Amino acid sequence: MSNSQFDADVLVIGGGPGGSTVAWDLARNGVDVLVVDGAEFPRVKLCAGWITPQILDALELDPEQYPHTISPFSSAVLWVGDTPCRTDYRRPVSYGIIRAQFDNFLLQRALDAGARFLNENVGSVESNADAFVVTTREGSTYRAPLAIGAGGSKDPIRRKLTTHAAEERMVVTLESETRVGADRIREHTPYYEVPELFLEPDFNGYAWYFTKGDYLNIGIGRLGDPRIRDAHPRFMQQLRDLGRLTPELEADLTKFRGHPYKIYDSVPNQAHGERFLLVGDAAGLARHYSGEGIRPAVESARDAAEVARTALERGRFAGADLEGYASKLTERYGPQKAPRFDPTRWIPHSWQSRIVQGICRNDRLRRDWVFGKVFLFDPEAAAS
Repeated sequence: MSNSQFDADVLVIGGGPGGSTVAWDLARNGVDVLVVDGAEFPRVKLCAGWITPQILDALELDPEQYPHTISPFSSAVLWVGDTPCRTDYRRPVSYGIIRAQFDNFLLQRALDAGARFLNENVGSVESNADAFVVTTREGSTYRAPLAIGAGGSKDPIRRKLTTHAAEERMVVTLESETRVGADRIREHTPYYEVPELFLEPDFNGYAWYFTKGDYLNIGIGRLGDPRIRDAHPRFMQQLRDLGRLTPELEADLTKFRGHPYKIYDSVPNQAHGERFLLVGDAAGLARHYSGEGIRPAVESARDAAEVARTALERGRFAGADLEGYASKLTERYGPQKAPRFDPTRWIPHSWQSRIVQGICRNDRLRRDWVFGKVFLFDPEAAAS
């Protein structure tokens, strides 16, 4: 499909799960794809590293064939105050992966399919009548008929070519992942390779203690709350009180780092425009309540690849010609508008707290609503 005036059929900004997936999908269908990312892979990526079978399906990936750390989770523990509430399943309903390994695997798969990789930092982006133009900080310029932004919430296309509503809310996280050894982890938790989730006292987020093989992942996320650095010490003290952390273990943890991103809620986000599409966090597709972003990243990447192939076949790349992508996102994730009925507006917070605690403590409601609706675990797989 390449034309001599272009450097590729499609420029993909970002080599994470969304960017690698769209590059893999396009390349294996004969599209000339150039992935641009300033990071050297494998690279550390802040993330709890929790994926569901639906993600593996979207990636056409058999967990038995994945060559790196992938811990099957057949149970989950939800802490409600000082009470651990456990739900068990007959088969794995999620898997723990290490993002540095996972992202590098997906990128290499895209390269094996024929995509190309440029290890440079994007400096500027421009969409004009003739091409989409990316200029790197290193001074190189690349042109293509179409670009796909997969660079997360700080994606240069999202930042420079889209508009944002003032009422946008962001999830803010602080996370650490450390290889400390399986034996050492077992000494500190009775729930080895069972995700532990800790509801925030005001239910405006949750924290986690994930054990994945030799790795320990600890983090906390809150919705639209810049005071996360006040909540983080409280959670760390809770882990100390539970014996999850000792001074020796805590001293070995990697530094906690922050990461903001938009959720898919009632505040609309722009996912396409003249000669570009956005996927994953660049399009603000992270799931509401859980904040999970890997599944929307790979699902939207598959949708974007389909729309991109059609655009290339027709040779039409205007915003109106790419409208089908927005329709796919709406069909997949629902319309972005305020709910008709919002009980949080008239039910006192103290009552809301009791309702949420009651749901979380009830085995069936926790299975169906918390883990089923929020984290997308298959309720049918739950053990009786």
